Amino acid sequence: MRQTIDSLVQARLASNGPGAAIGILQAGNLLHCQGYGLASLEWNTPVRPDTVFRIASLTKQFTAMAILILQTQGKLHIEDRLSDHLPDCPQAWHNITLKHLLNHTSGLVNVAELPTFQEQAARHLSIEEVIAMFRSHPLLFEPGTNFYYGNSSYHLLGLIIERITKTDYEKFIQQAIFEPLGMKHSYFQCTTPIIPNRASGYITQGESIIPAPLTSSISTHSSGAMESTLEDLLIWEQALHKHILVDATTQQLMFTPVRLADGRCVEYGFGWSFSKYRGKTLACHGGWANGFRSLIARFIEDNLTILILTNHREFSTERVALEIAAQYIDFPRTTHQTLSQELVALKKVVGHYDMPGSRIEVIEHEQRILLRKGTKEVPLFPVSENIFIAETDHDVAYHFTEERDGAFHSLVINYPLHFAIATRKLPMYIPMFHGE
Repeated sequence: MRQTIDSLVQARLASNGPGAAIGILQAGNLLHCQGYGLASLEWNTPVRPDTVFRIASLTKQFTAMAILILQTQGKLHIEDRLSDHLPDCPQAWHNITLKHLLNHTSGLVNVAELPTFQEQAARHLSIEEVIAMFRSHPLLFEPGTNFYYGNSSYHLLGLIIERITKTDYEKFIQQAIFEPLGMKHSYFQCTTPIIPNRASGYITQGESIIPAPLTSSISTHSSGAMESTLEDLLIWEQALHKHILVDATTQQLMFTPVRLADGRCVEYGFGWSFSKYRGKTLACHGGWANGFRSLIARFIEDNLTILILTNHREFSTERVALEIAAQYIDFPRTTHQTLSQELVALKKVVGHYDMPGSRIEVIEHEQRILLRKGTKEVPLFPVSENIFIAETDHDVAYHFTEERDGAFHSLVINYPLHFAIATRKLPMYIPMFHGE
């Protein structure tokens, strides 16, 4: 099997280019732990299982675990209001609970998308400085009524951890998680400027691979500043399976999808996303930093976990994970019987939908539904009145929900290992004043 996995990975990586570290666990047994390609093109240093990568948003799993550890110690509860622990927070935040922060239903803007953050992040901002950037922004929605993935909530969780423990966030993570588990090569940029065996990040520009523009993830703190190795993340994954840090009931909170105030279920827990791929249930999460990607993907029914760390921005971690999983799991072929276009109320899905960083347009053209995002146009085929599949990739489903006033108002795009939510953009309302 190792030769097959090697061939799959090497088909996507040049031996003299940026690399990846890949681990595979099944039923608690380590099946694969291997580095590919180079950690440093400048020094011709190979990737090894102990190579240190930025793992970006996988940091959120450790922040969530820290909150659950503090709950088991009786120092907080996830149903606590934000104002219980940060009494100086804005009045608009008083109805936000820790649970809203953990599952991205707080309504906070995503500080990472604010121009002020992007312009100043290289200054190694403190948690308080980052929070100050979004403190005055109005909530996007009432807490608990919608889902919006971002970093702001996890910055606040990091500050709460510091206030309760009276120590630095990264020091608490070190003492409460890294040291008990024996994760000896996991770090935070803000505490360790020199890290042995650290990989350099790369991107593809035109036909060339170049160093990723110099950036710092220090300012992402408790939402994304962690660096780790494949070996350490394998320890982390096995610790989760054995419930070493908290009891099984408490840990299950991380893996429970959130239910919104109106009853809708969003497939996200605490630092974990959930999906279906060809009938198989997954729990997974990825991370992205400039020049780096990371992924943990659990195939629940088959007790199979795949971990991928890479120092090449364009390396398709999700696609490689699915190709590797197919070597261990007998996935059924996708079969969708499309409905007659006449059976579908096409106009219910037509419109503009907004999602973080982009806009989607769904149009009807010659009795067909087309989805436009930027310059890309994807023909969609209906498999039910509100579920469509992409013509070019039947593993991607477009689920229209929240029907009211003769139209769907939400679009959930379900990719094999993640999802995105877009909301219908309503036309601007211009009040009409009538004189008497």
